[in-house]
Amino acid sequence: MTFDDQLKRAFDTLTDHVRLEIERQVQAAMEELSATARAQTDAAVEAAMASAPTVMNVPPPVAEAPAEPAGGNHAAVEQLLAEVRAIDAARSLTEILDAVIASVARDGIDAGIWLVRAAALTHWRSTGIENADAEVPLDAPRALAEAARTNATAWDDGFAVPLALAGQVVAVVYVTSRESQVASHEIEILARHASSRLEAVTAFKAARALTDRADPAQVAAVADEAEEHVSAQRYARLLVSEIKLYHETAVTEGRRDRDLATRLGGEIARARVMYEERVPSHIRQRADHFHDELVRTLADGDATLLELPT
Repeated sequence: MTFDDQLKRAFDTLTDHVRLEIERQVQAAMEELSATARAQTDAAVEAAMASAPTVMNVPPPVAEAPAEPAGGNHAAVEQLLAEVRAIDAARSLTEILDAVIASVARDGIDAGIWLVRAAALTHWRSTGIENADAEVPLDAPRALAEAARTNATAWDDGFAVPLALAGQVVAVVYVTSRESQVASHEIEILARHASSRLEAVTAFKAARALTDRADPAQVAAVADEAEEHVSAQRYARLLVSEIKLYHETAVTEGRRDRDLATRLGGEIARARVMYEERVPSHIRQRADHFHDELVRTLADGDATLLELPT
């Protein structure tokens, strides 16, 4: 097995570990958020649920989205920027979701978040939404469910925006308006930014968990070798760039006549000696960064231009 094959196998294994760890962290976070939601549910909400109409009686989402509020001004941009900053300042999944609700629930807008749990969405937290359904089936003819199923915005009496991690919907933001039209574009921007923040925080937790379980000495050794490879690549780039700089005509003609190795053989050999004197042997055995740079810079990606005539 070549080094490239070994490197690819190691990378694929690491990727699988990170993916599985991210999935585990997402699952744990959703469990935590759901537990919080259940703890905060009181008798008043249960009574509201009992008196609420069944899910199937709710009219299906309309085909056309309502028109956006006309115009736009500097104050609105500043407000949106402040809300993005508030989401950026959040340091946990709970804080991020709280920041989303706080940012959206203003100017006559009511907002809530439902978490995707198996075949249903579970109410997590909301502001202003009366009789919030504690659970909405994913196959329900509701904007909430449609957004979760399709990973796209949806409308009914309100506006639903999915929150996704690595393409998987984990929650849905749902807003309704009491006094004004819903600024759906702004809400979608905030939701998409929140999704990125959720993904970043989850990935960081996964990476930290993997690092905590790793052998510190092994991690340090891998980091040191990676730095040596970077240094070797930089030195190879410097040597080959000098060949190209001082022999530009020969490079152009060598590409044209497909005899770069013949025209620049002496220069390449001298640069190779300098590269091998400086780069440790264990790095050279792992990868030939000098040859890679010759192909990239001198041969413009065509390795056959560096072959000697037979």
